Amino acid sequence: MSTATTLVEALGGWDNISNLEACITRIRLDAANTDLIDEAKLREAGAFDVVIVGDAVQLVMGPDSEDLVEQMNASR
Repeated sequence: MSTATTLVEALGGWDNISNLEACITRIRLDAANTDLIDEAKLREAGAFDVVIVGDAVQLVMGPDSEDLVEQMNASR
């Protein structure tokens, strides 16, 4: 399973993800239900940090963030 696919699963699937974008070293998105997010799985997939404030989620992924978002979108 690719890192992008693992991230989508750990974020609760596509039905839980909106406004997905990359910002330098971070992946930003809104989650419909943050209870569906598996932070441990996100860290196993390479997230240095997971920040959740309300429904806004940021994954600190490093310089590969842009590529990961492209791969995530391609997996829809």
